[in-house]
Amino acid sequence: MPRALVCAQAFPPLLKQAGGVAKDYLALCRALIDGLGWEVTLLTPVNIQESGEDDVARWLLNGQLVYAPVGAVEASSNIGVAAFMDFFSITNTVIFLRLLAGKRGHDVCFLDDSCLRIAPIMLLRSFGIPSIATTHSDVPSHPMYQESMLMKILWWLHLASAFFATVHATVASVYAKSLWERYAVPVHCVWPPVLWSDEFRRPLDDLLDAASRQRACWIDRFGFCPKAIFLFAGRWSAEKRIHLLVDAIPEDCGLVIVGDSDADYADEIEASVRRNVLPQRGMLGAEDLRIAYAASDLYVSASTCETLGNTVVEAWSSGTPVAIQPVGGHLEFVKDEENSYLVDFDNSQRAREHLSRIVAGGTKAAVEPCLSKMGEHFRQLNFSGEIQRLLLDPVLATAATWRARSVLEILLRGILFLACCVVWPATMVWSRVYFAMSCDPKYRHVAPGSANEPDFESKPSGGSNSLQESCCSTSATHDESARPLVQSDNSDV
Repeated sequence: MPRALVCAQAFPPLLKQAGGVAKDYLALCRALIDGLGWEVTLLTPVNIQESGEDDVARWLLNGQLVYAPVGAVEASSNIGVAAFMDFFSITNTVIFLRLLAGKRGHDVCFLDDSCLRIAPIMLLRSFGIPSIATTHSDVPSHPMYQESMLMKILWWLHLASAFFATVHATVASVYAKSLWERYAVPVHCVWPPVLWSDEFRRPLDDLLDAASRQRACWIDRFGFCPKAIFLFAGRWSAEKRIHLLVDAIPEDCGLVIVGDSDADYADEIEASVRRNVLPQRGMLGAEDLRIAYAASDLYVSASTCETLGNTVVEAWSSGTPVAIQPVGGHLEFVKDEENSYLVDFDNSQRAREHLSRIVAGGTKAAVEPCLSKMGEHFRQLNFSGEIQRLLLDPVLATAATWRARSVLEILLRGILFLACCVVWPATMVWSRVYFAMSCDPKYRHVAPGSANEPDFESKPSGGSNSLQESCCSTSATHDESARPLVQSDNSDV
């Protein structure tokens, strides 16, 4: 039985910090284990035993998933909290080496956007294990990038790691093209679109009653019947630019904002309640999230940092068109006025007028039947088969060629092992000093398997709240006089 080593910094229940990535790697494990019959060793700092996912519990019980907890470093600043895998601690180094040198071995290793992954990738190659390294973050779009020389250096080292990976993958062909044009970094494969739960594959008719009840809850909370209800669902962080959605919402429409994060920005979004703006703080499980999509008329996003945006695929699978910022991974599937809409939220007045025109013409009327065709395509997509075709087949074929050049292969492995013997200790010492001396952000070491969000214990399965319970709670109030703490300064641009 083939075996994969998956090195993932995020996995459920770690959703507030990196929900999309956590769901991607849950979907990958499901494809490998249930779809393709592989065994998986999951190297992660997250306590996956608290994931709330039935599949994870089953895999652990059956031995199909081996859990290898490692330590992490948690970075805290005013823009939020982020935990990343600390490959270079002594404990984690020993764990990683044991996995590579184990008797059973691994046929392939998946690595996400782990910090300083260039050394682990070289070490994998020296052990003859092919790697699939994925770049799914557009770091230069992050607010900290322009202020931090260290982040710039780490980003360039991260890009350099692509040249050592057996296969370098990303999540969208648009982003792959961008990486090549901006940095001359090759991308060999593109992940198939991810639907992280089978809830999104259920027929649309199954959602009608629940979506109708959810919509009635929202209307009751608004205190009026909006011409259309817009939805944003995702992480509440500054790079998502949720405040621009608040400024762009037409007066006769409603905006529901669902999500959470540990950033100060999330507190500001929670306080941005208006007559037609309803923030609902809490990460949602798959069932509640799909109901929320189906209960809304239009999914909206002003984010400029998406390399794909799983929410577009999720919304379409729920029969809901999207109106999104025309940039980055948003452009992978969205065709303006064909299957959804492109709206420039940088100018809030023009965005408001654009959204009003979309509502006046009917949010679905102008984009059918393409919207339904796209939704059906993603609901029927064989994700496991696509993972095999797009990722596994190329990496295994490349690994097979290594055996045909035995002398050269032994020499190359030796060189890379010696390089790791230099790079790894140097990085270990440097990173310890930096973590100890940094004041902003502040770093702390997190014990293996404990990189969870502070309040996940209070959440239901999957670290989520029940949307209908929170929306229809009799203790909730809607202050029509409240004004947002977050305002954009470009409404007159």
